[in-house]
Amino acid sequence: MASRAEHPAAYDVPVTDRWAPGLAILVLSLIVVVAACGGGPASGSPSASASAGASSGQPSEAAPSQGASPAASAPAQGGADFAVDGLATVVTNDLRVRSKPSVASDSVKFKPTLDKGRVVFVQGGPSKGSGYTWYRVLPLRQDNDKSDMPFGYVAAGDKNGTPWLGAGPPCPGLPGDYDSFVRNNGLTALACFKGQQIKFPARLEAPEATCGIDIGWTVQPDWLGSTCPQPAVLVADTDTTDSFLPIIDPKVDLKRFKPGVDEPDWVPVVITGRYDHPDAKQCKGVSTDHSTKVPLGRAQIVLGCRATFVITAIDPA
Repeated sequence: MASRAEHPAAYDVPVTDRWAPGLAILVLSLIVVVAACGGGPASGSPSASASAGASSGQPSEAAPSQGASPAASAPAQGGADFAVDGLATVVTNDLRVRSKPSVASDSVKFKPTLDKGRVVFVQGGPSKGSGYTWYRVLPLRQDNDKSDMPFGYVAAGDKNGTPWLGAGPPCPGLPGDYDSFVRNNGLTALACFKGQQIKFPARLEAPEATCGIDIGWTVQPDWLGSTCPQPAVLVADTDTTDSFLPIIDPKVDLKRFKPGVDEPDWVPVVITGRYDHPDAKQCKGVSTDHSTKVPLGRAQIVLGCRATFVITAIDPA
């Protein structure tokens, strides 16, 4: 089979393919699965780094450590409102992520802290606690990250109104071809294209073999969040051999398409799909091995499913 180039930008994090929006372990398994099937990463797969970091000694307060310098030209004021399901940008250094919206002793301090320029997906908020305004966020990973990003609460600014969060980056245009589609990560796409119909030409190919890796837990509904996927088809570019493992709504009829493994036998089609599929809110983690505990909370799992691109129609080109 022809070799395929991977698209790291298709996910929020290298280690969390589908479950990068906070779902590092799951995504790691999916990257391995896609490679085994012969495809590159899938652009709609949820992307969010989920492992909650351990407590750290510094900084000790709600957000930046002593001496951190917030951006002078920050576009938002401390405590400003940020839209849920939108993006925000960190405008200071050492912004602390916590397990609860407070600086109380039962609010675990996660690490790493977030530095200026880090983009975060706003999952919830605002909440008031300890004199701060908090938002629950999932940071988008960057190429140079050496650890998973924590999912939790950050303060929007200090008690004097100095901002620690600012406006998010501008949204890209709605994808209309394979290349523009795979360049979007799941969290950015969820924030920018939630509920919108996305359509682009592609080709269907048959995977060389059924594959999947059981990592001891999975996400149900299985068709939407499985950590051990068994793909019926792969979706390939129209001009190159790049491809990804798709998530396809069970209502889509694949029986009328009979693609082959070799490129001459791939079938030209038009893909239609969306982020934030209605079934995403039903997602939950389930152990498949009694010795393995689901490592992600329900909120992270639902967010991961919402940030998954679901194909809702496939038509002949």
